[in-house]
Amino acid sequence: MNLAGGNIVVSVFPDMPTPGALGAFTRPEKINEIQELEKIKTSRLWEIRAFISDHVPLAGNPPDTLKETGHHFLHVNPPENPLWIYLHAGGRRAVYYGLFNDANGKLDYIVVKVQSALPSNALLLARGPINALLDVMVRNYPMPLLIHRLDLMSPTDGDVLVSECLIPEPRGVSIGPLGGIVQATPFAPYDALYREGLTSHSPFYRLICGWKMYEGSGKIRGIVRKECQLRNLPAKLPADPTITTEDLRQLGFSPEFSTGITCARDLFEKLRETRNAISHFLIETDEGESMVYVADGGQLRHYSASAAAMLHYSHQALEDLRLFSVQNGIHFWGGGSMILPMPQNRDQFAVRASDYGLI
Repeated sequence: MNLAGGNIVVSVFPDMPTPGALGAFTRPEKINEIQELEKIKTSRLWEIRAFISDHVPLAGNPPDTLKETGHHFLHVNPPENPLWIYLHAGGRRAVYYGLFNDANGKLDYIVVKVQSALPSNALLLARGPINALLDVMVRNYPMPLLIHRLDLMSPTDGDVLVSECLIPEPRGVSIGPLGGIVQATPFAPYDALYREGLTSHSPFYRLICGWKMYEGSGKIRGIVRKECQLRNLPAKLPADPTITTEDLRQLGFSPEFSTGITCARDLFEKLRETRNAISHFLIETDEGESMVYVADGGQLRHYSASAAAMLHYSHQALEDLRLFSVQNGIHFWGGGSMILPMPQNRDQFAVRASDYGLI
């Protein structure tokens, strides 16, 4: 039985499945086996299967996401099935991979073996070598390839023990009846940045979007404060979003990381080096020049959790300021008094080239 074919899965990591972070899922009947394997800590070879695609599902729920098949144009020539190939980095630093194809010759999944005493570490160790193989393939044959999900196979029965994937966003909205939506101009660029972050499968880009949003919340705070002064409003601006150690633990952060963090500003300062590392890529440290190896499993896990947290608290900071503005009658629309567009006059409110200096 394949995990991706089941309908009931439970989260193994993190405690609070946060959209955009890497999450590990299993079936309920596999939980005892996982706990026993983590307890005995016997070093062994684990088989990891990587399913490849040109994109990662970003909306839905984990059971549906795990059932999706990847879309790509990578084929394995017959009669090789599997095709066993290695990636060599010199000396004894070589890794063997098995490329298994389907009935039509299209790659089904890639197998790699890793040695570890803990199943949780096996998934972490496998992601880097799989990404490295995809990196060299794309270098020679440009095409979009990434990991859709990883399956850790059980050493007991050969079934899927744990699957790891990017946690999708399960929430949706049913819209209507609705007259329209008022856009607050200062917030618009950050609304766009938030959507950019949510629609990206890259934890590195998501982190940058979250960082820029939080920087923007400071600018918006200054604008709102000035409007309060102009209106002689005694209202106190909303505080920086609070963060507890439990919040961070549920997001997948260690207690050591959480030390000293009580609000969004603390979190962002804690992640400043993380942001600088990916923003500048090559940075100088006390030990010399350093860079972020974006294929590494440890880096991906850290950045995915960090990006999910940054997007969440940045959005909260901006929404608190937006709600405060509405509640205190602070509006940011321009162009004088506001008219009410009516459905019968909708053709008067088309997008016009002249408004943008075009013909």
